[in-house]
Amino acid sequence: MVKETLKAGQKPTKYQIEEVRAAAKKPIIYTDDAPRLTDKELAEFKRVNTENRKKVPCTLRLSKKSLDWWKSFGEGYTSAMARMLEEAQNHPEILKEII
Repeated sequence: MVKETLKAGQKPTKYQIEEVRAAAKKPIIYTDDAPRLTDKELAEFKRVNTENRKKVPCTLRLSKKSLDWWKSFGEGYTSAMARMLEEAQNHPEILKEII
């Protein structure tokens, strides 16, 4: 098994896309470590932290340099910005240095 990690904004190669397509065609093999779940077991799954998943639109003024840097990450850069802001909220010592 080969494991590769794509970085933010990195596009998968044609070879990687073909690997995913080939894997999707293979049958699922259930084992003791990965058993088939019943409908009842599947129904017990719940979203974790759904409150944080709700997003509201806002307007933010950034320098062109900063916006270009974020956009360089590619699709999903606004989600990355939101996660970074949430992390800053959890580390007040960082905010004290900036504000």
